[in-house]
Amino acid sequence: MNRMPEDYVERVRESILAGESLVRATFSGRQSGATLEWVRVVVRPVQIKGALHWQVSHFDEQKDLTKNYSAEDVAGKVDELLALSFKNIHVETTIGGLEVRITKKGKALFRETPSAERRASADLSHDRDKKKVLSVGDSAPFLEAVGILTKSGKIKADRQGKFRQINEFLRLVEETGVFDEGPGTPVHIVDCGCGNAYLTFAIYHYVNHILGLPAHVVGVDVKGDLLERHREKARALGWDRLTFEVGSIADFQPGVTPDAVLALHACDTATDDALARGIRWSSRLIMSAPCCQHELQQQLSRIPVPDPFRAVSRHGILGERLGDILTDTFRAAILRIMGYRTDVIQFVSTEHTAKNLMIRAVKTSESGSAHSVEEYKALKDYWRVTPHLERLLGVELTQRLHRTREPSDDGQGP
Repeated sequence: MNRMPEDYVERVRESILAGESLVRATFSGRQSGATLEWVRVVVRPVQIKGALHWQVSHFDEQKDLTKNYSAEDVAGKVDELLALSFKNIHVETTIGGLEVRITKKGKALFRETPSAERRASADLSHDRDKKKVLSVGDSAPFLEAVGILTKSGKIKADRQGKFRQINEFLRLVEETGVFDEGPGTPVHIVDCGCGNAYLTFAIYHYVNHILGLPAHVVGVDVKGDLLERHREKARALGWDRLTFEVGSIADFQPGVTPDAVLALHACDTATDDALARGIRWSSRLIMSAPCCQHELQQQLSRIPVPDPFRAVSRHGILGERLGDILTDTFRAAILRIMGYRTDVIQFVSTEHTAKNLMIRAVKTSESGSAHSVEEYKALKDYWRVTPHLERLLGVELTQRLHRTREPSDDGQGP
């Protein structure tokens, strides 16, 4: 990127207010030391009752708020967005794109790109599904290769749920803004316990072909025969930066420090193995959808149940779910202590598990606040257990548990 001229704000403003030539403008990330209410804001033109409007969607970790603005009102809203401390601005128009990135020193860098395929006009459909990241047309080769799409271009009846799951997963990734660095920035991703690799293929397609970033993705699993079939699909697609390695999560050694670590429905302590690796690598993004969780359940079974929870433990299924909740609560707390903005959100379950939670963590600092540490200690003392993830991290976590500092960004969000 090059240094942005001083009038960059006006140039961005003009591109957004250009009306029907605007395709989409995205504000994401936050500048060093800044606080923002929203993770991401998207602006796009829409037609409502025959009149041009600008639709502005605000995203945080749990929800999105959308409002439409008329031509008379939108300028003030755009000025408001430009005044906020977003790190990245990406404006896409029918004739090209404008990207702005604010460095840690507060300098504005920019890139102007011509459109590879000039569009006659933007999609002004007000009812366009803003949740769907993949379209069947643009993703047909990949969807057919993984068995979701028929050769005639239809989503298979028994794969509708998987298609929804893939889109939901990519939407949750998109909300973080982690990959909003602009074209040309290499990205390295590891999918721990990749299994059937639907989401491994999906993240490769999303980052390489939708975001336009050169992404290297590695799927790791212990099932060699399964991974060989994945390699064949990758070769058939011509995806030479998608590779698969046989081995355990704990033993895997990446050639390059991963920017993102995924662990989607990895069983029991395999989830902790993946979280520990991501933390040690200081990966910018860690996303985990836990599956079965037995290790903490075993610890809980060996200690007296605290009096207020006896009514819960009386019922086996409720006691099991309590163990699941505590396991993921401890995981999220440890991520915050290790400097990650962390949320636990709903995710679409697979046909193999009823678990529908996603732990999503974005690296924001070297360590969390004293409040995060005290919260974790109190929960651990109450239940008299030691989470497996604490054991895996060892001294790295212990040092932070004994370090005190003034409360600041505790990794829970802006």
